[in-house]
Amino acid sequence: MTAALPPDAAGGGPPPVPYWFFTGYSDDRSMFPLVKRFHNDVQKQVKQMLGNAVPGKGFLDIEDIKPGERWEDRVVTNGVCTARAMLALYSPSYFQSHWCAHEWTVFNARLSRRASLIDSPLLIGVLWQKIGLKLPEPNTAYQYVRFDDDTRYEQRGLVSIVPRGQGPGDQEYEDVVHEVARLLVEAHSAALEPVRFEDIATLRPQFGAESSLPVDYVLAYTDRDKDRDWGGWAYSQLHPGHDVDVLPAECFGRAPAKLLKSSLLRAKRVVVLLSRDSLTDRCLNRSVLEEIYTDPDLKHDLPRLVPVFIDHVPPEEVPAGLPLEDIAALYDIPDPLSQREILLTAVNAPVTTRAVARKIPPAFPSTAVSSFESRLVDKLSVASSLIDRDIRSIWFEATGFDTAEEPKSDLPTRPWLLAVVRIAKKRPDGYEHLARALEVIDSESPESIEVRKLVDSHTP
Repeated sequence: MTAALPPDAAGGGPPPVPYWFFTGYSDDRSMFPLVKRFHNDVQKQVKQMLGNAVPGKGFLDIEDIKPGERWEDRVVTNGVCTARAMLALYSPSYFQSHWCAHEWTVFNARLSRRASLIDSPLLIGVLWQKIGLKLPEPNTAYQYVRFDDDTRYEQRGLVSIVPRGQGPGDQEYEDVVHEVARLLVEAHSAALEPVRFEDIATLRPQFGAESSLPVDYVLAYTDRDKDRDWGGWAYSQLHPGHDVDVLPAECFGRAPAKLLKSSLLRAKRVVVLLSRDSLTDRCLNRSVLEEIYTDPDLKHDLPRLVPVFIDHVPPEEVPAGLPLEDIAALYDIPDPLSQREILLTAVNAPVTTRAVARKIPPAFPSTAVSSFESRLVDKLSVASSLIDRDIRSIWFEATGFDTAEEPKSDLPTRPWLLAVVRIAKKRPDGYEHLARALEVIDSESPESIEVRKLVDSHTP
């Protein structure tokens, strides 16, 4: 029995070759030769098992897409919608991919239409990269290909044993290829029906950035070079010990306000990186954010939206509704540790209802930090008196500044001092007040002497 043809295949010319299986993956482009090698080896093994009289082949996106074709339409319509089986190469990147989430969801919807096929091996998971892999809940319903616990496949994933050259693989690799091919041949006999694209166009992915699964953080940023660099850094700071979904530009650009709203419903925090470029982008532009901040239905969810400036945005360009006094700023801070503390403090701040929240002065710098200010914070941060949160409040009062402006007491020492230095900058002789207050509570200490020297040498 041959595989079903695409539902729209009609008219003149030879019929399209049916697909035995569809290979879904997400990995660094440099790994594609390994994906292609495994796909081709499995395809060859399936062909041997089915025999030359059974037409068909496997579908792999990059290999089978012609120049000028729309990637999404070709993969979904001719691959996931019609293939007899799906071969999913599981990796951390796979479960973060917008496209992989859609492919998996579409194929799973096809399975749900045929209850009698639920036990058939039609959606076949393979451990492509084991390290760092965590299966989302929907995927645990399907058994992936398993081998003995002491094999390299189980310990590190298939990518560690795929041959790097043209020669044959070792016995463990050949065993994996044979087992996957055997399952695909079994799936071929089940004759899973194809599905039309319009029947699955509104399906919501069951994992990834557009799903409804609960997650610790959703991170959003544009695909501009600088913004993408900041996004990668922010992900590295948030990811350890937490589930983080990134909203990729290709899905975020279609309905950004709707996607932000759905993210607020499922995430503990939605972190949005903002720049002058992003506010004119199709994703995180000014009108999108203004729509979010003026939506009455989001009144109680907005405190979990964490905007973060990654470059200077003039006040007149800031979207209406954004609480300037609460926005973290990461740019022009030369100390990576302070940048990390600022980000984590912002995302872990207690959530309060904005309607009853007290207006609080900036908890961290909202404009550039000069080299002098950075050195001053360096000197102040090693003063033992200022590490103690109770004593540093006494020091702040001794400066003569308005106590209502004192930064949040739960901030780590360095971000707290950065905020105080920014307050001092706005006052006549503000830095002098800082040095004098330290001399009052920590007289003749080496730190007090160093701060005095630095302040006295400063030329505005």
